[in-house]
Amino acid sequence: MWYLTVTLGRGRTTGGIVPSEKVDQVRSWIENYHKVKDHLEKISEINRELLRRQREQQRKQQRATKS
Repeated sequence: MWYLTVTLGRGRTTGGIVPSEKVDQVRSWIENYHKVKDHLEKISEINRELLRRQREQQRKQQRATKS
């Protein structure tokens, strides 16, 4: 028998008992969670870069119209 602990946020955790026959399945779910989280972080990185470029382009356009 195994025990799974999950951190929900600042100082908040929850957990539960994982029967031995379900450990491999739960490990697979955790691995999938980490993969999804990594992909979302990459998407967020791309979005931040796109926003940065958009702001930069807007500033250039504003400077050009003021000249």
